[in-house]
Amino acid sequence: MTRWSVRQAPVPATVEDPAAWAVHGACRAHAAVHRDLFGHADAAWRPTEVAAMLGERPYERTVLLVAVRAEAAGDADAVVGAALVQVPTQDNPHLAFAEPWVDPRGRGQGAGDALVAAVEGVARAEGRRTVILMSTHREPGPGVAEHAARSGAGGVPAADAGTRLAAGRGYGLEQVERFSTFALPLDGAAAAAVRSAYGAAARAAGPDYELVAWTGPTPDALLDQMAVLRTRMSTDVPTADLAVEEEPWDAARVRAHDAEVAEEGRVQAVVAARHRPTGALVAFTVVEQPVAVPEVAYQQDTLVVQGHRGHRLGMLVKTAQLLRLGDAFPGLRRLHTWNAQENAHMLAINVELGFTPTGVLGMWQRDPPDPAGADGADGGPSDRRAEGDGSARADGDPLGE
Repeated sequence: MTRWSVRQAPVPATVEDPAAWAVHGACRAHAAVHRDLFGHADAAWRPTEVAAMLGERPYERTVLLVAVRAEAAGDADAVVGAALVQVPTQDNPHLAFAEPWVDPRGRGQGAGDALVAAVEGVARAEGRRTVILMSTHREPGPGVAEHAARSGAGGVPAADAGTRLAAGRGYGLEQVERFSTFALPLDGAAAAAVRSAYGAAARAAGPDYELVAWTGPTPDALLDQMAVLRTRMSTDVPTADLAVEEEPWDAARVRAHDAEVAEEGRVQAVVAARHRPTGALVAFTVVEQPVAVPEVAYQQDTLVVQGHRGHRLGMLVKTAQLLRLGDAFPGLRRLHTWNAQENAHMLAINVELGFTPTGVLGMWQRDPPDPAGADGADGGPSDRRAEGDGSARADGDPLGE
């Protein structure tokens, strides 16, 4: 009988530190999951990112759990699965977010069940009553049985290991996000279509709005306004019945976020729309690129604040961003994004611009019980015989035009 030891990863000083063995092993397993699903590891976590996340941060605490064969701890090659657990420290005091995954070669032996049990143990230790799990899947094809989201929009493949694991442990599928990809560089018909959409959006916006763009940290003069937009992003993104509450942002939190993006080895490109009569930023979109993988980037937040919708500002900032990415990130070839399936307006815009479906992300929620004597430290084969695999690479794309 295979026995798994689920251990909390040490916090390495650098990715070259011998203590980073768990980080490297976890990332190798995550890359294997994504290659199995999509044929590439574009959206898999990288050691630089995970190591940075494990450090001390003012707004969240991150724990990495790794499943290793009991006799082989300390060896990156012995890591068969992992889970990132994040707990907010300045808001949402009831929540823990977790992303578990298991290398496809190690499935069916109870490692996934052991990891989720350990996730729930971390949540209890942190005083969190609600756990949100994330699972990543291929796009369900024709004839594939689906486990439907409670939101009524979308589903995930019912037979997948991640589906069986989450459902078997009592988690409810609250929301599904579509994972989509845009091919670059822009040329030919694709470039013409984006330029045409940009021109139409600029005409609809009219003279009351102008664009502001930057690459890298937020300019000091815009920190307070970006804090307002980030706060609105936390409340306006479609969340179905997920138990998430507002994240209050201020200039210090924007600075901290920008520093964390850089620490994780990514560069952000931002396009915002300013309302000329008031001088306020009223829309924005963000793309982040990992420096080590210049052919890949992630579409992060996109938002138009209420009161300025109906002017095509969302389309304006998104198309302006697509048109400038060639200069900002000349090696970029694939731009990935994630959108709630109930966000039909945003999905329609992405389809119009040329984003193609790649996969789906499941958002599962449960208030786990507190079983007496259960510490989630070790696990053997489970009756469910299923493991979790997932990724949460982007923050969403709420858009109202």
